[in-house]
Amino acid sequence: MKNKIKELNVDFIGGQNNPLTKEEERAISDFIRSEKEKRKLKEVRKRTTTKRKGKQPA
Repeated sequence: MKNKIKELNVDFIGGQNNPLTKEEERAISDFIRSEKEKRKLKEVRKRTTTKRKGKQPA
């Protein structure tokens, strides 16, 4: 069977006719950066809690 591939135009978001402004680009990149930091903190928390699991005193 053939795979149907649709080429998407991803230069513009949501049917915008104008490219993003510098402020909008900065806001998006700041948001992405903060989300990555939150994800890293969650991973660190999970690692520390899993390391603490062990034998419980009776």
